[in-house]
Amino acid sequence: MKLTITAPATTANLGAGFDVFGAALSCENRFFVEVGGEGFALADGSRLPLEGPNLFLAALQSAAAALGAPAPPVGVVAEAAVPLRSGLGSSATAICAGLLAAQAILERSLAPADALRIASALDGHPDNVAACLLGGVTISAGDGLVRRLPAPQLAAVIYYPGTEQGTEAARRDLAPQIDRADAVFNISRASLFVYALTQGDHALLRAACEDRLHESVRLRGLPFALQARAAALAAGAYAMPLSGSGPSLLALAPQARAEAVAAALREVAAGDKAARIIPLEFAEQGAQVLSGA
Repeated sequence: MKLTITAPATTANLGAGFDVFGAALSCENRFFVEVGGEGFALADGSRLPLEGPNLFLAALQSAAAALGAPAPPVGVVAEAAVPLRSGLGSSATAICAGLLAAQAILERSLAPADALRIASALDGHPDNVAACLLGGVTISAGDGLVRRLPAPQLAAVIYYPGTEQGTEAARRDLAPQIDRADAVFNISRASLFVYALTQGDHALLRAACEDRLHESVRLRGLPFALQARAAALAAGAYAMPLSGSGPSLLALAPQARAEAVAAALREVAAGDKAARIIPLEFAEQGAQVLSGA
């Protein structure tokens, strides 16, 4: 049996929705799976510099165990379009693809809540994996409770500085406790975010994406960020929160202003050979099995 599985990039937090909001993006990783094969490689022939367990195989094994079956041996070649440790959910793509592979090969289905539980345990939190599994915009409320909104009709222009930043490393600098006023501030902004999306009131996004829980700490290590944000807003973006824990930033813009925002960000990135500006959209489709034989 051979399978092709796609899993979308994701962005998490979206400002005030720390560990709660996630959204699928129109960039995807592809996983070519062959039952009976062996190993995990990239499509260009290189092997991933793994730190810890391979998340695809860990997800496949966890899903098989949950389905009461031994994990099938597989060989996997990954066509990776999502940069590693970029704040764009590369780990979530591997986890969600592994879950789908196990179910397709074993011809059994996990309950959605069980799939999300396994994925969240492997990724450490549900925001990216929920969006990768379901597509659209997701709200993860804990204890497996997730609700999905349709993908907004907005451009999503990524400023990727070309550097890596792991989520756990980015978390270590965050304060273990927060001030009540900051909690209230973030609740208000997260509520505005949901209103802005459901009512199409996108002008609210600048206020709705403000945050007092994590961005100020994480932005200290990203010297380009404030300049990039100012340039994106001046070019017509509604807001530009960090994508996940960074280092990427996500400009939310009217589709008619997408190229202007991208051009402004290219000017900020000029001279930095590692930086990339990636114009995307939000994606309705989550991870899926495209074909099998």
